[in-house]
Amino acid sequence: MHPDTPTPEPGSGPPERPLPGYGGWHGWSTRRLVVLAFSLMASNLAAQVLVFQLTDNLFAAAGAGAALTILFAAAATQSRGAPPQAAFDLSRLPAAEHVLCVAMALGSLLPTSLLAGLSSRLHPPGPEWIAMYNSHLPDSVAGIALAAVAVVVAAPLAEEMVFRGLVYRLGRRAWGPWPAAVVSALVFGLVHGEPWYLFGLLALGLLLAAVYELTGSLWSSVIVHAVHNAVALALLVAQGGLVAEEPPPTLLDWTGAAASLAAVVGIVALLRRRAAARRA
Repeated sequence: MHPDTPTPEPGSGPPERPLPGYGGWHGWSTRRLVVLAFSLMASNLAAQVLVFQLTDNLFAAAGAGAALTILFAAAATQSRGAPPQAAFDLSRLPAAEHVLCVAMALGSLLPTSLLAGLSSRLHPPGPEWIAMYNSHLPDSVAGIALAAVAVVVAAPLAEEMVFRGLVYRLGRRAWGPWPAAVVSALVFGLVHGEPWYLFGLLALGLLLAAVYELTGSLWSSVIVHAVHNAVALALLVAQGGLVAEEPPPTLLDWTGAAASLAAVVGIVALLRRRAAARRA
């Protein structure tokens, strides 16, 4: 039995879903898995740069990078005779946990937005970057559909396979859950290359690691990530893009963030109880 998989009590049978372990990566050394993680990130970036140069479409580039990451990761697992579902803990989630993950994503939006706003006030994005980003926002049905496929479907799956499916699990095996959550969140935030959103990205990365740890299925963090991206994209399109200076948060914003954070804490408690029941 793998050391990351909890040992069941005699006669109790295995848990429904084990804690995040190495799954289908049996026989892979830590060094080889680290090389794979960096290779996936590098290939994603290279594909984005190439497709952006060819199409001048930011969302086509993001979708191409994510698609290549998913294909590369699946090919790597198949080369070892392990299906991607096992290698990346893509086990099925109960319907109740789907609902809890969506609720957690919605509850995290205001707190992470306030943290992202704090980052942008400390390190504001340049006007050139804002103008470039706004010029690539979709303004047609086809463009919005492409953006949704890229940032709501492909990117969450690709990024979760790398940052939680590999980086977090490697860190968890070496240092335990909390240090691994911090390291994976740092890598997640820094790789995005947007220091003006760094605090929000770090908070989201920690939340994604927590929900994966509590459910034992990478689909949980994919769902939270996808819902978060979907709402962010919808708001950006609705308001016509980014603004040069975010308004300071009001008392109502802070009150809403506190209530949202309390809801997230309550959902985490529910997921912990469900995880404990599975291991009982």
